[in-house]
Amino acid sequence: MNIEVLFFGKLRELTAVNRRAIVVKDDSKLADLLERLSEEYGADFHHQVNNIQGLRILINGREYTLLGGMEASLKEGDTVVLLPPIFGG
Repeated sequence: MNIEVLFFGKLRELTAVNRRAIVVKDDSKLADLLERLSEEYGADFHHQVNNIQGLRILINGREYTLLGGMEASLKEGDTVVLLPPIFGG
């Protein structure tokens, strides 16, 4: 199935894209998607996803924690947003 992933902040820098479609197995969970992205983009991406304080992950505009956390099921056409906190003034 096709999932759209949007990257922001440091994660956009690491992937060199702001949006991309990725094909995952039909029964994939959020954890499976993040593992697949980590395999593709490397150890630094994996480290950032697991260690960015305040990283928001949205599935179709909803916080992943409200949908089952890392075990949240994905379905065809879902949009996953990886949104680190933005600092500045």
